Amino acid sequence: MSDIITEDSEHFIEDVAFDEDIVIETQDPMEDEGETTVTGEDFSQLIIAPSDWTVQTLHSQIGKQIDLDPEFQRRNVWNSKSKSIFIESLLLGIPIPQILLSSKPNQKNNFVVLDGKQRLLTIKEFIDGKLPNGRIFKLRNLRVLKDIEGKSWKDLEDDSEWSYRLLNETIRTAVIRGWKDERVLYEIFYRLNSGSVKLSPMELRMSLHPGEFLKFIIKWTEKPKNLHKILGKKASDPRMADVELAVRFLAFNMFDGAYRGDLKAFLDETCIDFNSKFSDKTFSTAVETALESMEGAIAVGIEEFGLKKFCRKIVDGNFETRFNRAIFDVLVGSMQNSGIRKFAKDHPGELLRVFTEVSSDNDFTRAVETTTKSTSATHLRFERWYKAVGQLTGIQLNIPDTQNESAN
Repeated sequence: MSDIITEDSEHFIEDVAFDEDIVIETQDPMEDEGETTVTGEDFSQLIIAPSDWTVQTLHSQIGKQIDLDPEFQRRNVWNSKSKSIFIESLLLGIPIPQILLSSKPNQKNNFVVLDGKQRLLTIKEFIDGKLPNGRIFKLRNLRVLKDIEGKSWKDLEDDSEWSYRLLNETIRTAVIRGWKDERVLYEIFYRLNSGSVKLSPMELRMSLHPGEFLKFIIKWTEKPKNLHKILGKKASDPRMADVELAVRFLAFNMFDGAYRGDLKAFLDETCIDFNSKFSDKTFSTAVETALESMEGAIAVGIEEFGLKKFCRKIVDGNFETRFNRAIFDVLVGSMQNSGIRKFAKDHPGELLRVFTEVSSDNDFTRAVETTTKSTSATHLRFERWYKAVGQLTGIQLNIPDTQNESAN
C-alpha cells in the first residue's frame, strides 16, 4: 500500500537545500561495503527474538532501553507530512515494516536501532507533542482520517477510542543478541539498506560508540560551514555525510593509529580514541583547531579551484562533477598547513596547475578511483600529491601512516 512508510522511500526524505550541480560520490571511496571480513561462524551465535510490541511499550522504552541519542535525533530524515501519514497508518492498523534492534555490547537490555529509527522518532515526537523545530505536532495532509486533520496527541489523548487504538497498535519488533563482533552489525546494516537510499555507517557508529567527541562533532556540523558548501548543502546532512567527512579528516590528520585498509574500523577506532580523550581540554582544543584548519583549507581550495572543481577527479583533461572523498583527503590534508594556504593565496593558480599535472599520472588516477580497502593506493595518492606540493612550495608534509598491506 502506498501509505506504508519505510525509511528507504526517497520521497520521505526531508527537503534540504543544495546545489543541484554538485554531485556527491556515493560509492568508492566512501565507507563502502567492500569485501566483508566476517564469516559464517560470526553469525552462528546470533539469537533473533521477534515479538509484537505495542506503540505504548515502544514509546516508554525510547531514551531508556532504546537508544535514540538526543544529539543524533536532531538529524531527522522524514518531513512533517511523512510523519503524519505514518501516524495515520498506525491508527488505521496498516501493517508496517518491523523494527530491528540489537542488544548493546555488555548491556543485555539496552538496544541500538538497526532499522526503524524514523518510525520510533515519529512515535516519540507525536506522543511527546512536539516536532524538532519546536512546533506542536499536528496531523496534516491525512489521506483517510480527515476527521482528525489538524489534531495533536493532546487532542486525541482524551478520546478513549483514538488513544486506545494508537497506544495498543502492535509493531513487530525483532531483537538481535549474541553477536561478538561489531562487523556483524555493520554487515546486517549494509544488507538492510542495499538497493535503497543507504543509511550512513556513521549513524550506526553514533549508537555503538557514543561519547563527548561524537556529541561535539554533531553540534559542530550543525551550523553551515565551508564543509557543507563542498557537499552541496546549505544545512546539516540528515545522513551525516558532513559528520563522516569531518571525522575522516581528523582520522587521517590527528589519529595516532595507522590506517590498515578498513575505513569503518579506522573511523571507529578514531571515534573511540577521541571520545576517551575529549574531556582533556588540551585535546579538545586541538580538535577544534584542526577543524578550523580544515575549514580554512576548504575556503582556499574553493578559491583556487572553484567550487565545482575542488575535490573532483580529472578525466581526459576535464573535471568530473562528482565530489571525490579520496581527493578531499589529499587536497584538504595538504591545505590544512598554513604555509600551503599562504602559498596558494600568494601564487593563485599554481596548486591547480600542479594538481592537473599530478592527475595526468595514471597511477594517481587509479589511486583515487580504487576502493579504500587498498592501503597501497591510499598511501600512493597522499605520497604523489604531498611530494608535488613539497616540490612546488618547499614545504614538506607528513604523509598519514598507512600500514603496509604485506603486514596485514
